[in-house]
Amino acid sequence: MKLTAIISLLAIVLLSSTAAVAQQKSCSFDLVGTWKAQLSPTEAILYRFDSKGAITVLSAPEKGEPRQLAVANYEVINELGQPDSVSFTASGKNRIFGAIKKTMKLVSYDDTSITCAIPGVGTTRWTRVDPDRYFIVLAARNGEFYDKTGSAFPMVIKLAGGVPTIDAFGVYPGTDGRAFGTVPPDVYKKYFREARNDSETTLRLEINFRQYERALKVIKEWERRDREGALLYTTATETLDDPTWLNNILVVRAVAESLNQCANDVDLHPLNYVHKDDWISQKYGSAYVPFYYFKELRQRNEARHIDDKKFQELVPMPHVASR
Repeated sequence: MKLTAIISLLAIVLLSSTAAVAQQKSCSFDLVGTWKAQLSPTEAILYRFDSKGAITVLSAPEKGEPRQLAVANYEVINELGQPDSVSFTASGKNRIFGAIKKTMKLVSYDDTSITCAIPGVGTTRWTRVDPDRYFIVLAARNGEFYDKTGSAFPMVIKLAGGVPTIDAFGVYPGTDGRAFGTVPPDVYKKYFREARNDSETTLRLEINFRQYERALKVIKEWERRDREGALLYTTATETLDDPTWLNNILVVRAVAESLNQCANDVDLHPLNYVHKDDWISQKYGSAYVPFYYFKELRQRNEARHIDDKKFQELVPMPHVASR
Protein backbone atom coordinates (compact mmCIF):
# COMPACT_ATOMS: atom_id res chain seq x y z
CA MET A 1 0.00 0.00 0.00
CA LYS A 2 1.28 3.51 -0.74
CA LEU A 3 3.09 5.21 2.14
CA THR A 4 0.72 8.20 2.42
CA ALA A 5 -2.29 5.91 2.51
CA ILE A 6 -0.68 3.77 5.19
CA ILE A 7 0.16 6.81 7.34
CA SER A 8 -3.35 8.25 6.99
CA LEU A 9 -5.03 4.95 7.77
CA LEU A 10 -2.67 4.24 10.65
CA ALA A 11 -3.53 7.57 12.28
CA ILE A 12 -7.25 6.78 12.19
CA VAL A 13 -6.64 3.19 13.29
CA LEU A 14 -4.61 4.29 16.30
CA LEU A 15 -7.20 6.89 17.31
CA SER A 16 -10.04 4.38 17.08
CA SER A 17 -7.99 1.78 18.96
CA THR A 18 -7.45 4.24 21.81
CA ALA A 19 -11.19 4.88 22.02
CA ALA A 20 -11.93 1.15 21.93
CA VAL A 21 -9.55 0.46 24.83
CA ALA A 22 -11.28 3.13 26.89
CA GLN A 23 -14.69 1.60 26.13
CA GLN A 24 -13.53 -1.93 27.01
CA LYS A 25 -12.97 -0.84 30.60
CA SER A 26 -16.72 -0.73 31.08
CA CYS A 27 -19.21 -2.82 29.13
CA SER A 28 -22.58 -1.33 28.36
CA PHE A 29 -24.95 -1.84 31.29
CA ASP A 30 -28.72 -1.93 30.85
CA LEU A 31 -31.06 -3.91 33.08
CA VAL A 32 -34.12 -3.48 30.88
CA GLY A 33 -35.24 -6.90 29.69
CA THR A 34 -35.46 -10.37 31.23
CA TRP A 35 -32.70 -12.04 33.26
CA LYS A 36 -32.58 -15.63 34.51
CA ALA A 37 -31.02 -17.10 37.65
CA GLN A 38 -30.78 -20.89 37.34
CA LEU A 39 -31.46 -22.37 40.79
CA SER A 40 -31.32 -26.01 39.77
CA PRO A 41 -31.50 -28.08 36.55
CA THR A 42 -35.30 -27.89 36.72
CA GLU A 43 -35.98 -24.51 38.36
CA ALA A 44 -35.11 -20.91 37.55
CA ILE A 45 -36.13 -17.42 38.61
CA LEU A 46 -36.86 -14.73 36.03
CA TYR A 47 -36.35 -11.01 36.71
CA ARG A 48 -38.15 -8.75 34.26
CA PHE A 49 -37.03 -5.12 34.35
CA ASP A 50 -39.02 -2.51 32.46
CA SER A 51 -37.82 0.93 31.37
CA LYS A 52 -39.96 2.72 33.99
CA GLY A 53 -38.17 1.39 37.06
CA ALA A 54 -40.34 -1.65 37.83
CA ILE A 55 -39.29 -5.28 38.23
CA THR A 56 -41.43 -8.43 38.16
CA VAL A 57 -40.07 -11.63 39.70
CA LEU A 58 -41.32 -14.96 38.35
CA SER A 59 -40.75 -18.61 39.10
CA ALA A 60 -39.89 -20.50 35.92
CA PRO A 61 -40.12 -24.29 36.28
CA GLU A 62 -38.72 -26.52 33.54
CA LYS A 63 -42.29 -27.43 32.59
CA GLY A 64 -45.27 -25.13 32.86
CA GLU A 65 -45.82 -21.40 32.67
CA PRO A 66 -43.87 -18.86 34.77
CA ARG A 67 -45.63 -17.81 37.99
CA GLN A 68 -45.41 -14.29 39.39
CA LEU A 69 -43.75 -14.11 42.78
CA ALA A 70 -43.36 -10.39 43.42
CA VAL A 71 -43.23 -6.89 41.97
CA ALA A 72 -41.08 -3.98 43.11
CA ASN A 73 -39.39 -0.78 42.00
CA TYR A 74 -35.68 -0.60 41.25
CA GLU A 75 -33.00 2.04 40.82
CA VAL A 76 -29.47 1.68 39.46
CA ILE A 77 -26.94 3.41 41.72
CA ASN A 78 -23.82 4.78 40.08
CA GLU A 79 -20.47 5.43 41.72
CA LEU A 80 -17.90 7.59 39.91
CA GLY A 81 -20.00 7.39 36.77
CA GLN A 82 -20.14 3.58 36.74
CA PRO A 83 -23.02 1.23 37.76
CA ASP A 84 -22.25 0.03 41.29
CA SER A 85 -25.44 -1.47 42.73
CA VAL A 86 -29.20 -1.77 42.32
CA SER A 87 -31.70 -0.88 45.06
CA PHE A 88 -35.13 -2.54 45.26
CA THR A 89 -38.26 -1.40 47.07
CA ALA A 90 -41.34 -3.60 47.30
CA SER A 91 -44.82 -2.41 48.22
CA GLY A 92 -47.84 -3.90 49.93
CA LYS A 93 -47.41 -7.59 50.69
CA ASN A 94 -44.62 -7.99 48.17
CA ARG A 95 -41.12 -8.95 49.22
CA ILE A 96 -37.98 -8.75 47.09
CA PHE A 97 -35.22 -11.17 48.08
CA GLY A 98 -37.12 -11.74 51.34
CA ALA A 99 -37.40 -8.08 52.36
CA ILE A 100 -39.24 -4.85 51.58
CA LYS A 101 -35.97 -3.13 50.70
CA LYS A 102 -32.78 -4.68 49.42
CA THR A 103 -29.66 -3.46 47.64
CA MET A 104 -27.58 -5.81 45.52
CA LYS A 105 -23.96 -5.15 44.61
CA LEU A 106 -22.85 -5.49 41.00
CA VAL A 107 -19.76 -7.69 41.06
CA SER A 108 -19.26 -7.85 37.28
CA TYR A 109 -21.21 -7.77 34.03
CA ASP A 110 -20.73 -8.27 30.31
CA ASP A 111 -22.87 -8.39 27.18
CA THR A 112 -24.97 -11.35 28.32
CA SER A 113 -24.62 -11.80 32.08
CA ILE A 114 -24.52 -10.10 35.48
CA THR A 115 -22.81 -11.41 38.60
CA CYS A 116 -24.33 -9.84 41.70
CA ALA A 117 -24.00 -10.12 45.48
CA ILE A 118 -27.34 -10.02 47.33
CA PRO A 119 -27.37 -9.76 51.17
CA GLY A 120 -28.98 -12.88 52.64
CA VAL A 121 -28.88 -14.65 49.29
CA GLY A 122 -25.22 -14.67 48.29
CA THR A 123 -23.42 -14.21 44.99
CA THR A 124 -25.36 -15.31 41.95
CA ARG A 125 -25.11 -15.05 38.17
CA TRP A 126 -27.93 -13.88 35.93
CA THR A 127 -28.03 -14.46 32.17
CA ARG A 128 -30.00 -12.37 29.72
CA VAL A 129 -33.06 -14.01 28.15
CA ASP A 130 -33.71 -12.80 24.59
CA PRO A 131 -36.44 -14.21 22.33
CA ASP A 132 -34.59 -12.91 19.26
CA ARG A 133 -31.36 -14.17 17.67
CA TYR A 134 -28.54 -12.24 16.04
CA PHE A 135 -25.93 -13.03 13.38
CA ILE A 136 -23.09 -11.42 11.49
CA VAL A 137 -21.89 -12.42 8.03
CA LEU A 138 -18.56 -11.26 6.61
CA ALA A 139 -18.46 -11.86 2.85
CA ALA A 140 -15.85 -10.95 0.25
CA ARG A 141 -14.83 -11.91 -3.27
CA ASN A 142 -11.80 -11.39 -5.51
CA GLY A 143 -11.80 -11.01 -9.28
CA GLU A 144 -15.36 -9.68 -9.61
CA PHE A 145 -14.54 -6.30 -11.13
CA TYR A 146 -12.62 -5.28 -14.24
CA ASP A 147 -9.44 -4.59 -12.22
CA LYS A 148 -9.59 -8.05 -10.59
CA THR A 149 -10.70 -6.66 -7.24
CA GLY A 150 -13.99 -7.63 -5.62
CA SER A 151 -16.73 -6.96 -3.13
CA ALA A 152 -16.30 -7.00 0.65
CA PHE A 153 -18.95 -6.07 3.19
CA PRO A 154 -20.32 -7.06 6.61
CA MET A 155 -23.98 -7.96 7.18
CA VAL A 156 -25.75 -7.91 10.55
CA ILE A 157 -28.99 -9.83 11.05
CA LYS A 158 -31.72 -9.70 13.66
CA LEU A 159 -34.06 -12.70 13.63
CA ALA A 160 -37.34 -11.84 15.37
CA GLY A 161 -40.41 -14.02 15.10
CA GLY A 162 -38.77 -15.98 12.31
CA VAL A 163 -38.31 -12.83 10.20
CA PRO A 164 -34.73 -11.63 9.55
CA THR A 165 -33.92 -7.92 9.29
CA ILE A 166 -30.60 -7.35 7.52
CA ASP A 167 -28.26 -4.37 7.23
CA ALA A 168 -25.14 -4.42 5.04
CA PHE A 169 -22.61 -1.77 4.01
CA GLY A 170 -19.40 -1.81 1.98
CA VAL A 171 -18.09 -2.47 -1.52
CA TYR A 172 -20.44 -4.46 -3.76
CA PRO A 173 -21.29 -4.95 -7.48
CA GLY A 174 -23.52 -2.04 -8.53
CA THR A 175 -25.50 -1.57 -11.72
CA ASP A 176 -22.63 0.42 -13.26
CA GLY A 177 -19.76 -1.58 -11.80
CA ARG A 178 -18.21 -1.27 -8.36
CA ALA A 179 -20.27 0.56 -5.73
CA PHE A 180 -19.70 1.61 -2.12
CA GLY A 181 -22.56 2.14 0.31
CA THR A 182 -25.66 0.40 1.61
CA VAL A 183 -25.85 -3.02 -0.04
CA PRO A 184 -29.30 -3.74 -1.59
CA PRO A 185 -31.16 -6.96 -0.61
CA ASP A 186 -31.04 -8.39 -4.14
CA VAL A 187 -27.24 -8.15 -3.93
CA TYR A 188 -26.46 -9.30 -0.40
CA LYS A 189 -28.71 -12.37 -0.72
CA LYS A 190 -26.17 -13.76 -3.20
CA TYR A 191 -23.38 -13.61 -0.61
CA PHE A 192 -24.83 -15.76 2.15
CA ARG A 193 -23.73 -19.02 0.53
CA GLU A 194 -20.53 -20.87 1.34
CA ALA A 195 -17.33 -19.90 -0.50
CA ARG A 196 -16.87 -22.02 -3.62
CA ASN A 197 -13.15 -21.44 -4.25
CA ASP A 198 -10.12 -19.46 -3.06
CA SER A 199 -11.47 -16.24 -4.60
CA GLU A 200 -14.40 -16.22 -2.17
CA THR A 201 -14.72 -16.14 1.60
CA THR A 202 -17.70 -16.15 3.97
CA LEU A 203 -17.82 -16.18 7.77
CA ARG A 204 -21.18 -16.58 9.53
CA LEU A 205 -21.36 -16.26 13.31
CA GLU A 206 -24.14 -16.07 15.86
CA ILE A 207 -23.63 -13.08 18.15
CA ASN A 208 -25.47 -11.54 21.09
CA PHE A 209 -27.73 -8.51 21.22
CA ARG A 210 -25.04 -6.10 22.41
CA GLN A 211 -22.63 -7.17 19.67
CA TYR A 212 -25.39 -6.78 17.09
CA GLU A 213 -26.27 -3.36 18.48
CA ARG A 214 -22.68 -2.11 18.28
CA ALA A 215 -22.05 -3.50 14.79
CA LEU A 216 -25.33 -2.02 13.53
CA LYS A 217 -24.33 1.35 15.00
CA VAL A 218 -21.14 1.29 12.92
CA ILE A 219 -23.09 0.49 9.76
CA LYS A 220 -25.64 3.24 10.44
CA GLU A 221 -22.84 5.74 11.03
CA TRP A 222 -21.31 4.94 7.64
CA GLU A 223 -24.72 5.11 6.00
CA ARG A 224 -25.06 8.61 7.43
CA ARG A 225 -21.60 9.59 6.20
CA ASP A 226 -22.38 8.28 2.74
CA ARG A 227 -25.76 10.03 2.67
CA GLU A 228 -24.31 13.37 3.80
CA GLY A 229 -21.17 13.21 1.66
CA ALA A 230 -19.00 12.98 4.78
CA LEU A 231 -16.88 9.90 4.04
CA LEU A 232 -13.44 9.97 5.65
CA TYR A 233 -11.74 9.59 2.27
CA THR A 234 -13.24 11.37 -0.74
CA THR A 235 -10.50 11.96 -3.33
CA ALA A 236 -7.61 10.04 -4.80
CA THR A 237 -4.18 11.54 -5.50
CA GLU A 238 -0.87 10.27 -6.86
CA THR A 239 0.20 9.35 -3.33
CA LEU A 240 -3.15 8.16 -1.95
CA ASP A 241 -5.00 4.97 -2.86
CA ASP A 242 -8.55 4.92 -4.21
CA PRO A 243 -10.71 6.39 -1.40
CA THR A 244 -13.32 3.65 -1.83
CA TRP A 245 -10.87 0.99 -0.68
CA LEU A 246 -9.57 3.09 2.20
CA ASN A 247 -13.06 3.80 3.47
CA ASN A 248 -14.01 0.14 3.20
CA ILE A 249 -11.01 -0.96 5.26
CA LEU A 250 -12.24 1.28 8.05
CA VAL A 251 -15.80 -0.06 7.75
CA VAL A 252 -14.90 -3.76 7.92
CA ARG A 253 -12.38 -3.22 10.72
CA ALA A 254 -14.77 -1.16 12.85
CA VAL A 255 -17.60 -3.68 12.49
CA ALA A 256 -15.38 -6.66 13.30
CA GLU A 257 -13.72 -5.03 16.29
CA SER A 258 -17.05 -3.87 17.72
CA LEU A 259 -17.72 -7.55 18.48
CA ASN A 260 -14.91 -7.56 21.05
CA GLN A 261 -15.60 -4.22 22.71
CA CYS A 262 -16.82 -5.91 25.90
CA ALA A 263 -14.94 -9.23 25.82
CA ASN A 264 -12.57 -11.16 23.55
CA ASP A 265 -15.36 -13.23 22.07
CA VAL A 266 -14.11 -13.48 18.48
CA ASP A 267 -10.56 -14.33 17.42
CA LEU A 268 -9.57 -11.20 15.49
CA HIS A 269 -6.56 -10.38 13.35
CA PRO A 270 -4.87 -7.11 14.48
CA LEU A 271 -5.48 -4.93 11.43
CA ASN A 272 -3.28 -2.17 12.82
CA TYR A 273 -0.62 -1.63 10.11
CA VAL A 274 2.12 -2.49 12.59
CA HIS A 275 4.66 -4.67 10.80
CA LYS A 276 5.18 -7.24 13.54
CA ASP A 277 1.43 -7.76 14.05
CA ASP A 278 -0.31 -7.19 10.74
CA TRP A 279 0.97 -9.27 7.81
CA ILE A 280 -2.15 -8.54 5.73
CA SER A 281 -1.63 -4.79 5.29
CA GLN A 282 2.10 -5.36 4.71
CA LYS A 283 1.52 -7.89 1.93
CA TYR A 284 -1.58 -6.62 0.08
CA GLY A 285 -2.80 -3.36 -1.40
CA SER A 286 -5.80 -1.59 0.17
CA ALA A 287 -8.22 -3.00 -2.43
CA TYR A 288 -7.47 -6.54 -1.19
CA VAL A 289 -7.11 -5.98 2.55
CA PRO A 290 -10.81 -6.59 3.43
CA PHE A 291 -10.85 -9.86 1.46
CA TYR A 292 -7.78 -11.29 3.19
CA TYR A 293 -8.94 -9.88 6.53
CA PHE A 294 -12.25 -11.76 6.26
CA LYS A 295 -10.43 -14.85 5.02
CA GLU A 296 -8.15 -14.77 8.06
CA LEU A 297 -11.11 -14.30 10.42
CA ARG A 298 -12.81 -17.30 8.84
CA GLN A 299 -9.76 -19.46 9.52
CA ARG A 300 -9.43 -18.22 13.09
CA ASN A 301 -13.12 -18.79 13.89
CA GLU A 302 -13.80 -21.93 11.86
CA ALA A 303 -15.21 -23.79 14.87
CA ARG A 304 -17.98 -21.20 15.25
CA HIS A 305 -18.80 -20.81 11.55
CA ILE A 306 -22.41 -21.71 10.71
CA ASP A 307 -22.57 -24.00 7.69
CA ASP A 308 -24.91 -23.51 4.74
CA LYS A 309 -27.57 -26.00 5.76
CA LYS A 310 -27.84 -24.74 9.33
CA PHE A 311 -27.82 -21.08 8.29
CA GLN A 312 -30.62 -21.60 5.77
CA GLU A 313 -32.67 -23.26 8.49
CA LEU A 314 -32.05 -20.38 10.90
CA VAL A 315 -32.42 -17.43 8.51
CA PRO A 316 -35.16 -17.95 5.89
CA MET A 317 -34.29 -15.57 3.06
CA PRO A 318 -37.82 -15.38 1.54
CA HIS A 319 -38.96 -13.68 4.76
CA VAL A 320 -36.36 -10.91 4.87
CA ALA A 321 -37.81 -7.71 6.33
CA SER A 322 -37.24 -4.43 4.51
CA ARG A 323 -35.98 -1.25 6.17
